[in-house]
Amino acid sequence: MLTESDVFISYARDTAPLAKQLSQALETQGFPPWIDFKDLRAGQDWQDEIGRALDKAATFLILMTPDSLSSSWQETEWRAALTRVWSDSAKRLIPVVVGGTEPPPFLRNWISLDVDPAAEPTDWTRHVVDALRTPNQAAHAPLAAVRRAHWQRLEEITRAAKELGKNEPTQEDLPPGLRR
Repeated sequence: MLTESDVFISYARDTAPLAKQLSQALETQGFPPWIDFKDLRAGQDWQDEIGRALDKAATFLILMTPDSLSSSWQETEWRAALTRVWSDSAKRLIPVVVGGTEPPPFLRNWISLDVDPAAEPTDWTRHVVDALRTPNQAAHAPLAAVRRAHWQRLEEITRAAKELGKNEPTQEDLPPGLRR
């Protein structure tokens, strides 16, 4: 059984109202989560506190919509959650996708939980609670080769992101028909 702060909720800015609703529902069902707006206090080093919460968590819920725009910090938080799941088979990650769409590429290896608060305004959080109550089957399955493959993929993604950041095309790099 999960205990206090074993559930870490990460959310994109546009899902903040849903994150608050989910946090309250989990509290009432005996799964008090760690979530920034509830657990960060004035005077704390927020990066250290988030790092400690990520280390302690057994389950990571990543809440997003099809149009979610994440900040660079949220992407760092999501990568940190992925790293912990890949390195510890007892931890699990549950993408919670609101509005029925494909999760982003970095989460496509996980079966997402698709919810629709518009169709089930008082009931959607029950699906998340049910998922938390389901034992982590993956804790018994990971093989060293799979974990290595995950690490390699994370390194590839990190390298690609760095390359994209430093290799923005200039007008001279574009074909003549696409130059301004």
